[in-house]
Amino acid sequence: MSREDLTDAQPRGAKDPRLGRLHDRILSAYAEIIAGTPADRVLRNVFKKARDLGPKERSLVSDIVYALIRSQRTIDDRLDRALKAEGKRREILDEPIITRLRVLTYYAIQGATVEELTSRDSYAVKRIPKLFPRITANKLPQVKRTPLENLAITYSLPDFFVARLAERLGLARTEEVAGALLGRAPITLRVNRLRGKSREEVTQEIRDTHQMDAVATKLSPDGIILSDHSDLASWPLFEQGVIEPQDEGSQLLALALGAGPKETVLDGCAGAGGKTLALAAMMQNTGRVVALDPDPKKLEELRKRARRAGVTNMEAIEGSLEALPEKLRGTCDRVLVDAPCTGSGAYRRHPDARWRANEREVPEYAAKQQRLIAGAAGALKNGGVLAYATCSLLHEENEDVVDSTIGGDARLFPMRLEETIGAIARALELGPHGDRARIGPGPSDADPDGFFVALARRQ
Repeated sequence: MSREDLTDAQPRGAKDPRLGRLHDRILSAYAEIIAGTPADRVLRNVFKKARDLGPKERSLVSDIVYALIRSQRTIDDRLDRALKAEGKRREILDEPIITRLRVLTYYAIQGATVEELTSRDSYAVKRIPKLFPRITANKLPQVKRTPLENLAITYSLPDFFVARLAERLGLARTEEVAGALLGRAPITLRVNRLRGKSREEVTQEIRDTHQMDAVATKLSPDGIILSDHSDLASWPLFEQGVIEPQDEGSQLLALALGAGPKETVLDGCAGAGGKTLALAAMMQNTGRVVALDPDPKKLEELRKRARRAGVTNMEAIEGSLEALPEKLRGTCDRVLVDAPCTGSGAYRRHPDARWRANEREVPEYAAKQQRLIAGAAGALKNGGVLAYATCSLLHEENEDVVDSTIGGDARLFPMRLEETIGAIARALELGPHGDRARIGPGPSDADPDGFFVALARRQ
């Protein structure tokens, strides 16, 4: 983010308490997110009320708010060390001033001068007079830390998450993953095969109509990556159901199931149904794809998306694999279990989730994931295929769950990913037997979020 962007966040000379049209929206949104409200919901509400903001201003506010969340631990480390040097602690300050100091510290890290910070929020700068001269000059007390602590602060991640990754992946690979999670997620689309347009045609139409660069994804045959954010919901291509927002990794999970025409396929944790729609397209609107989820609101949203996408072979059922509906038992050729998880593989897409992460939840998720796989096995016909997937990077939710469930179920036998996705499998980080793979995150900004997938066949 450029210095010019930071300057645009508030008109010069704006005075407290009215801090400027953009800067006060940034402060308000950031404070709500820190208090625990999901970032996407906060920004939706902010923009609903902010009719005076144009598209570029909204984009700038969104970019800065997400950058603040992604960098929060780094910001706090810099701020806390500066406060300590001035004989103060963050805990003695009230929340509104802490929020303002955090935002100014972020600007300082981006290269803003004391004069520029003062023009944005003179009250906060003068509250502790020597604080920001110290931060901008990087005159901060040094703190002795372990390599893991340094990594967690540098890449703004929870300690327990970094420690668990390093235990299984080693420090070098953990730092690669952490760097990928600090970046921005790409804007990725899936071209809906049911609407009759090729990826090449859609890519060219985006370039011609929206003057935006669009390139094919590396692995998914249906994916397109956009060069910039846009209001996709207003695009004719979206309204006509030709495109759907979907990360390339998520597209690869659907492909890994290997669904084909005339089969009975179950999306066992459907949610709002991005993978359900991808499966229906793979099946050419034949056979039957069942979307199972306990949340009726998500299923209603899925029905709307299915109508827009032209999907006619889908049935949405309220329920759960943990209490498998009797009518699904032993009826499915293929079952996808995209299980609820910590979501750590998507931290760059949902950066506030890293600050809601709780180490105690990991075994709770793992226990639920095991129950979901058991339910999915009960839905399969003999010879049917199960794909277990998460958007987690933790072994406890991935390899360990597969080893304890598929490895301990006499009905299930590991199946090589090459059997469903061919050469794509060889481009992934495969397990030793080829039955499981890690996808992403990164290493580049154009690469997928972090996912895990494993295949098994019921015999």
